[in-house]
Order: sequence, then C-alpha cells, then structure tokens
Amino acid sequence: MLPIYHTNKIDAITAHRELHPARSGFNELFSVSLTDTLLKDTMQYEKWKQIRRNDPSRAGKIARLVLERHDYVTGKIPATEEGRKHFDLLTDQLKNEGVNLYNSHQFKNPIFNETTGDNTPVTTAENRNPETVSQIDNPKAPGLRQLLNKDCYEFLAGILEDNGISYYGINGVGSTLIDQARSLGMKQNAFLTGEGITRLLCDNPVEIKVSGVTDTSFEEIWNKIEPHLKKGAILSFSSRNIGHTGIIDRKDGRWVFINSSGSPGNRKSYRVIEEDLKDEIRNRLQRTNRQQTFLDITLGSVNRVLTARFENPQLSEGSGVKEIDLFQVA
Repeated sequence: MLPIYHTNKIDAITAHRELHPARSGFNELFSVSLTDTLLKDTMQYEKWKQIRRNDPSRAGKIARLVLERHDYVTGKIPATEEGRKHFDLLTDQLKNEGVNLYNSHQFKNPIFNETTGDNTPVTTAENRNPETVSQIDNPKAPGLRQLLNKDCYEFLAGILEDNGISYYGINGVGSTLIDQARSLGMKQNAFLTGEGITRLLCDNPVEIKVSGVTDTSFEEIWNKIEPHLKKGAILSFSSRNIGHTGIIDRKDGRWVFINSSGSPGNRKSYRVIEEDLKDEIRNRLQRTNRQQTFLDITLGSVNRVLTARFENPQLSEGSGVKEIDLFQVA
C-alpha cells in the first residue's frame, strides 16, 4: 500500500534550506535526518529504517531523491508539466530502491495541473474527421497496453518500455536525458521531450526548422521527410511553448501519426488516436502561421546499437535488426 502524507507535519521542511555546500559530510547526515522525518508517518518508514541501518550509502542516495522530490510537494519547485514528469521519474527511482511513494496522480489534492503537451483537444464523435482521425479503442492491443490516460510523452515512454527499452529507472532513458542536461548546465528537464529521446536513440535523425510558413512549406517538408518515413519511427513537433510527439505507422497505403491527446486538466480525457500524417503536418503549419512563430520537426528511427544499454533482454527482440519498429509488438 502506498503512503499517506501528513502535510501539516512536513510542509515546513525543504530539501535545501539548511544545507551548506562546504560541509558535505554534515549535509549527508542532515539529508538522511530530514528524510527520516518525512518518511516517519508513512508505511515506508520501517523499510527506510532497515536501509538506513544496513546500507548507509544507499540511504544517502534515497535521501537525495526524497528531498528533491519533496521540493515539488512543498511548492519550492514550480509545478509545471515538465516538473511533473521529473517528479514521477524521481518517484520511479525511489521505487527501484524499494521506497514506494505517491506519483503525481495519486495525491488526494493534486500538486500538479494535468495538461497535455500541446493542449490538443479531445477527439470526440462530434469533432473528429473520420477520414483523417480515428480513436484507437482497444487498450488491450499489444504495444498499446496500459497507455490510456497518458500524455504524448508518457505514451512514447510506454511504447519504449513495451519494446524492452527501459525509460524509467536509474539507468533508463529518462535519467540519461536528465544527466545530459545537467552536464551542460541546463535545466534538468530540458531534454525530456520527443526530440530529446530521438537524438539519444536514433541515428542521424531528420531535423527540419521552419522559421516562417509560406505557400510551399508543406510540400518542402513532405519532400524532406517522406524518404525517411518508416513504421515505428518517432516524430516530434515543437514550437514556442508547444510540443507534441508520437509514432509513425502505415495504414491502407498512407502514413499515419499515432499519438496520445487530451484536454488540459482532465487526465481521463487522454486517448490514443491515429491521424493522417499529411493532415497533421498541415494543421501544425496552420497553427504556426496563426501564432506567427516557428516550427521544428524531428524524425528518427530507433537504432538497435544506440538502445543496447537500455534494453531488457527478456523483452526486446530482433537483436540483429539495426532499426527497431516500435510497433513490431503490435
């Protein structure tokens, strides 16, 4: 059973309030002591005490994760969508260490506003064009299992996991992207995007930058990406404050874009949908032109060599295949 936080006892505690960078030994002891206070009223406390007693090094690692995660609970770190992803990544890392705490969707009083990556409206019977957009209604289909009610980035992470490529966990894709950002002095969630995953796992991705939309923009984009379209490739769009990602598939002789979309603030509205790829690109260009901004497009096929360090041999298949079709299990 997951723990219940008693916020009246821990709201005043923050991860960095008392820490002094020049006293690392003291900092470690203080971090462990703070973590002891935070976990004392949870069902994880007995397990934490055993770890603290038997494995001080592991306890220090857990303490750092707990305190960084707690900064979101107290509001010290802004509760953004990217922050929510990082919060859940920290929670998953703690789970791998044997400490089970709430993820962002299990709090009775949510600490994050639930939004989609690009505020894409829910596809309904009233507003969808059956010729270009259709909802995938079989959540038990292999390759799409357990991906309902996920935003587009979580959907992509789930597809990777379904193909034996570890996204979550200390040595997963997510942690690697965070480490890369930190090493460059950037915000730790800077690479937690479809583009970030593509550049990490794909060999020579196609990257197109549209600084201004013209009458020939669609034709120019299509001519550049069509030779590189493959089933299971990752496609991402990004613009000012907007991002969206999904997977390429082939159906009835046309290319389609499989992604998860929903309404801001309503996680249950997220649905996995299939869109005609040409129409999706045209829609992105129209939005870009309307908002007078830019549009970046990234396309890449996952490379077996680049995923080797993240693969679970019990789940991944076809180790002799250079490029992975992320829908090969579907």
